[in-house]
Amino acid sequence: MATVVARPSTAEKLVIGLPGRRYDHFFFSGMALLIMLTVFVGFAHTYYMAGIFHAPLPSAIIHIHGAAFSCWILLLVAQTLLVSAGRVDIHRRLGIAGFSLACLMVILGVLAATDSLPGEVVRQGWIRNFSTSSH
Repeated sequence: MATVVARPSTAEKLVIGLPGRRYDHFFFSGMALLIMLTVFVGFAHTYYMAGIFHAPLPSAIIHIHGAAFSCWILLLVAQTLLVSAGRVDIHRRLGIAGFSLACLMVILGVLAATDSLPGEVVRQGWIRNFSTSSH
């Protein structure tokens, strides 16, 4: 006696999704937009709308730092929207640029942090003395 087993062809693969997966693109896109809104509201007074509020920025490095970190948030929104639109190919290519931006953010974060140190602390050599006294 012969038994025949029917298997779906590779062209007719069954796609079975996990429960709730069809709403994932709404959730992640919404969260990315909410993060962008939170960053804007949090830094509106001192950075994004500083001209309206007459809030001076300390130096050019803070401008560069703010621009790079703003690009990071825009990249987050773009990446989530690309995935939800099914454009994973562009998402992957943009991920390479995201890696470069992340490396730049580390450098700019350190520069912005040291730029905001009080001038008197740096002039008195406290940082130099602190780093040499820890041997």
